Amino acid sequence: MKLTRLLPALAFTVGALTTGGLLASTEHSEVRIASPWPAQNTIITMLGYGDNIVGTSMVAKQIPLFRQSLPHIVDVPPVSMSGSHEVNPEQIIALGTQLLFVAKNMSVPQPEMLAQAGVRVLAFDANSMPALTRRVQQTADALGPDAQERAQRYQRYFERNAALVRERLKDLPASARVTVYHSMGNPLTTTGRPSLNQDWMDLAGAKNVAESWFGVKKNSAGEVALERVVAANPAVIVAMNRRDADAIMASPQWASVDAVVHHRVYTNPKGMFWWCRETSEEALQFLWLAKTLYPARFADVDMVKETRDFYRDFFGLSLSDAQVAAILTPPR
Repeated sequence: MKLTRLLPALAFTVGALTTGGLLASTEHSEVRIASPWPAQNTIITMLGYGDNIVGTSMVAKQIPLFRQSLPHIVDVPPVSMSGSHEVNPEQIIALGTQLLFVAKNMSVPQPEMLAQAGVRVLAFDANSMPALTRRVQQTADALGPDAQERAQRYQRYFERNAALVRERLKDLPASARVTVYHSMGNPLTTTGRPSLNQDWMDLAGAKNVAESWFGVKKNSAGEVALERVVAANPAVIVAMNRRDADAIMASPQWASVDAVVHHRVYTNPKGMFWWCRETSEEALQFLWLAKTLYPARFADVDMVKETRDFYRDFFGLSLSDAQVAAILTPPR
């Protein structure tokens, strides 16, 4: 197995990935791919190369829809070391990896050894919507023309949804934007500006109550005091996990928050991965949130149909009514 036109350079920044058409195409049936980045696994799969994954993420392996899409994934080893911020180069080489996709903040030890073994590392920016859509195209550029066609189709779908949301909300004054608190990981972990979460909230017409809570902190995320959330009194809460949504609704400490009082605490949809994160399903996230916040403006948008069509068109999955319901309102 050998990549065609394999380049000698090991790591590529976003700038290098988009300069001069440097990325080589690959033979679909031969290329061996590894990525410890769970959301990147969904992008690779959407682009038609899921069967080529030889090293994956433990998180991805545990998601039922991901396993349905790629039955062989149960036998694919996770490739991140404990803590998930560093890969094991010896394992990567032993798997015969040719393309290793990572986030730029992940440590890749012994790059010279990987390069000598023919492993090509592609490191991507993250934590913004533009970075996500660029990553889809850059991943496709690394894989070949068939993936590029899929990526272009995805970009058209993404922009269609974005244009629809912008058009419907163009006359929405800032004062009428619904205040939203987004929890991730636990009820008191959230994100502000700049972040991917801030981007999809902006597009969906939400006012993120935590937008300025982290000042100039680079990753604009962290734990916050409950008192601060209560004082912000968001009208809507979106919890990344069902357990957090249930905990918020059941807690007397959250009981006075407007979102709890009016039962507007939602669990974020989750399919191949959490829609709110670095996955290709981001194309559905802002559409879902916009309809959730402003149902009258999006009365003709059927999220059941959108969800069913998306997974059919981009992942080849035929979902039952129960599966669609579980994606839109995750049971756990």
